Amino acid sequence: MGHDHRRPLQREGVLFFGDVIAGLSHELSNVFNIINEIAGLQEDIVGGAHPKGADAADRLSELAGRIKAQVERGETFNQFLHSLAHSVDDDDIAFDLGDTLDLAGSLAARPARLARVELVVHRPESPVTLVGDPFALLLTIFGLIGVVLDAADSERRVEVSAAPHGNGARLFVTSADPLPPGVVDEVAALETGRLTWGVVHTLDPQPPEAPRRIILDVPAVAPALKATTDEEGQEDPDGN
Repeated sequence: MGHDHRRPLQREGVLFFGDVIAGLSHELSNVFNIINEIAGLQEDIVGGAHPKGADAADRLSELAGRIKAQVERGETFNQFLHSLAHSVDDDDIAFDLGDTLDLAGSLAARPARLARVELVVHRPESPVTLVGDPFALLLTIFGLIGVVLDAADSERRVEVSAAPHGNGARLFVTSADPLPPGVVDEVAALETGRLTWGVVHTLDPQPPEAPRRIILDVPAVAPALKATTDEEGQEDPDGN
């Protein structure tokens, strides 16, 4: 069973990493290009600082602030990469769903910006701890956000939220625009969520003429993991 449930995760996971890391690397390149541009401007100002006097000093101070802002932006992207890299460390771990939602929203920020869609992620009001593979769940959530972003018109809003629900959690991905028929079933990462986490999705119209919200139910403990634990806990009939 372990081999079967990992196979789609490996395939879709490679595509996911390639897509997201490529986007983040573009962002980092933009940061470094801006830093180089600002550094060049500083060199020009320093070269003519004697005749410009106080004006040159003020301009240098402004550019220093811009450099600091870009460095902080670059550090934020690096933190995303750090969290993403560690999401594959263990497929049997207790983790906070809010952290996974934050990471999914951060990784989807670039696609949302390019689509001119406002993406808003709300952490659960109280901590929700899940046990299983955080990367598999991240992959599923990212896939659902992507399909909703693709369906949304520009200058619109997409929201992601979650709350405790039964023995687990319920996630919501909500769009101001209707989803095309059957589009959610085409999300390959959703199959990873089913096989690894046993997630169940439903569509909520809001309003009734077309679905606008995806609801995803996630158990507190991944079923594949729970089944393995239960099997290990069973006593051998022969006492071995």
